[in-house]
Amino acid sequence: MSKSVQTNTLLFAALFTERGVLATLVVVQVIATILAFAPSAAQDIWIRLGVISLFLQLIFLLSLSWLFLLRFILQRYSRFIQSVSLFISLLSTTLLMSIAVLCFAGSVIEVADPVVFILRNLLIVVLVACLFVQFLTIYVEKQLQTNALARAELDALQARIRPHFLYNSLNTAAELTHYDPDAAEQAILALAALSQAAMQVGKETGLSDEITLTRQYLRLESWRFAERLQVDWQLPDQLPNITIPCLTLQPLLENAVCHGVEPSLTGAVIYVELHVSQRSLVIIVENPVSSSSQQTRPGNGMALDNIRQRLDLYYQGHAKLTMTVREGMYRVKLVLPLDVDYTQEQQ
Repeated sequence: MSKSVQTNTLLFAALFTERGVLATLVVVQVIATILAFAPSAAQDIWIRLGVISLFLQLIFLLSLSWLFLLRFILQRYSRFIQSVSLFISLLSTTLLMSIAVLCFAGSVIEVADPVVFILRNLLIVVLVACLFVQFLTIYVEKQLQTNALARAELDALQARIRPHFLYNSLNTAAELTHYDPDAAEQAILALAALSQAAMQVGKETGLSDEITLTRQYLRLESWRFAERLQVDWQLPDQLPNITIPCLTLQPLLENAVCHGVEPSLTGAVIYVELHVSQRSLVIIVENPVSSSSQQTRPGNGMALDNIRQRLDLYYQGHAKLTMTVREGMYRVKLVLPLDVDYTQEQQ
């Protein structure tokens, strides 16, 4: 599933959320209060308020229920068709409710002229529906602009990651061509896979595919560092069939190589742990780092901040990335939620 901006956005999707339903009930209640306290009201005000409130609340709740059931069908059509469907749903429900009031609530509310009563209700609902459509259109356009801005920022952040491994890998492949053509070919193929992944901006990939991609990156780096680079993988016996943003694990290992292995003359061991639960995926990457290395290589924090910004944009603040240093070990812990649906939030 891609989190790219959808062209067919459901106009009234915001009304199906908890805040949307609450806002609808509040607005409808305000309208009912205004109508109940109108100067021309001849009945008891509180009885009139109760009847009008119940009448309008049922109309809007029933109308939203019909639209909710048809949301997947309506999403395929333009905003104009969706707006028309909203009007049709409200007007048809208002007509049915008005007839029901005339038939079953005649003793509670006095109706001088049934035709005027129905037409007045329809007119009120039309005016309210116009306001709803106008505000929903403004809201959807703002959301699309926000998503487009986030997409542009995500693209920029993604592009900043690519040169890190491209430059070093090209140098490695060039050196291998002189004494090991087969290894050079494998390096170029691994580089092609990494370049293809780097172009998958904002896309998701399987967890197993991300691990395979990371191993390809480590194979490239192993030609540079040889025995200096060691990786201790601690993975579940069976990887779950879940998806994560492309290039999530690889930048963490790249950061560990750049700031744990490369500065060390004797090399280092990178520890990688994956823990999966029903609610989250936890990735832990540890590498040894000296105090002098931390002081002379400030890019360590910049790279992880870049990763954090990408994941914040992707998961809308639900992902968590923390870094700690203890006893000469630099530890990065990444927690990705697995039970949050972002599709409706981006509509």
